[in-house]
Amino acid sequence: MRLLRLFASPSYQPPVLPAVAVEILQLAHRPDATFDELVAVLEHDSILAAKVLSIAQSALYAPRSPILSLKHATVRLGMKTIRDLVLEAALHLRVFRVPGYDAAMERLAWHSTVTAYIMRALCRKTAIETEYAFACGLLHDVGIAACLLALSDDARAETVPFEELGTVLDDVHEEASGLVTRLWGLPADIQRVMATHHHLEVGGTPHPVNAALIASEHFAGELDAGAAPAGTGSATGERALDSNSPELFEAACAALGLDGCRVEAARAEARQIVATLSCPAPSRPAAAG
Repeated sequence: MRLLRLFASPSYQPPVLPAVAVEILQLAHRPDATFDELVAVLEHDSILAAKVLSIAQSALYAPRSPILSLKHATVRLGMKTIRDLVLEAALHLRVFRVPGYDAAMERLAWHSTVTAYIMRALCRKTAIETEYAFACGLLHDVGIAACLLALSDDARAETVPFEELGTVLDDVHEEASGLVTRLWGLPADIQRVMATHHHLEVGGTPHPVNAALIASEHFAGELDAGAAPAGTGSATGERALDSNSPELFEAACAALGLDGCRVEAARAEARQIVATLSCPAPSRPAAAG
């Protein structure tokens, strides 16, 4: 398979995560880090900083008054939330950008954002530590972007239409997500979830973060915020790209201790999150393919 050969090549380069974003992620893990340090780092990338400020002003964060500066945003929202916003902005600006696959990348960016916000909310309803839940939601499909970027950079081959790549991407994107997050030097816990995010069990037992991610992706798909448009694959009986079976969703909910009433409450909150994310933001991306 050409994709696997490209990833195995010593010359393979993953999508570029801005150095400022990597530094912010590392800084946020330091217990002695200060707001001034975070702002000083973020100011080195004016475009990224502007995007962070834009997200911080959105309805989802419901600022009581206008946020006028990075320092104001950091103090108001806290260092961990700013870390999440930096990662969200970096992925949208730099990673989910692949020439020739614009519509698919817009869809993937939307799916990843929706999944991340649903996952953060879902983890707050459980005993799961939310320290890296948002990052896992954002990053779980970065392998799809990496696959498409590798294909688009391969000068030896013509561009393959996205709709023809579904099965291949489904087969390799977990491994690719794990590889990219490892090459970026992200925490081992994140790498592990990225490389196994369609598997409930890791090491023989249900993994709570994997369970939360499986459930969050399912809720996103119900709200037409899947990695592929609703109904994709149904005509042939195949799963849509990056989707999970109903049985896996039910097993994930059971692992999280979510009974019928709590599942419905989580589903209702997911619906509210999507409504908030899509308004007043620009119209949602058109379906890929």
